[in-house]
Amino acid sequence: LPYPSSDMLKHQLLYDSLLVSFDELFQWIEQMIKECLPNEYEVLVKLCQDLPGGETSPVSPFLSLVINLNVCTIAHRDKYDKDLCLVLPLGEFSGGALAMFEQGLVVELRSGDFVIFRSPETTHFNLRYKGRRASFVCHTDKGFDMWKDERNGWGTNIHFN
Repeated sequence: LPYPSSDMLKHQLLYDSLLVSFDELFQWIEQMIKECLPNEYEVLVKLCQDLPGGETSPVSPFLSLVINLNVCTIAHRDKYDKDLCLVLPLGEFSGGALAMFEQGLVVELRSGDFVIFRSPETTHFNLRYKGRRASFVCHTDKGFDMWKDERNGWGTNIHFN
């Protein structure tokens, strides 16, 4: 079953406060994705609509929110992400551009800017920065396809549905 992370449960009050504080931003981002990437939006949002117990995702159309605090990443691909990833830096910083190797892009993101890209296919990292920098990273794990398709093997159980 999909479940909350141990960090989320351990820091429930902080998590809830973040969701309240950034709710309008997450809703606006969802609307932008729906308008600008309608096909990709439909693929991702179907998983959000299929969570057990009628749960909803606060970062729809994505299912996961990662918060990085003062992190400079090394080059990597997120092979377990489903299709897209959103990165949104926050803070008072200079530098920290997002580099995407295969595309030959270096994207200078200011606090509050966001970029969406295909994280499983793109080697990416952020450059060094000065100051205080956090980033929200929204994504959906590929493993949720198994949940959608067969309820992780429980789909035919009469007691589960």
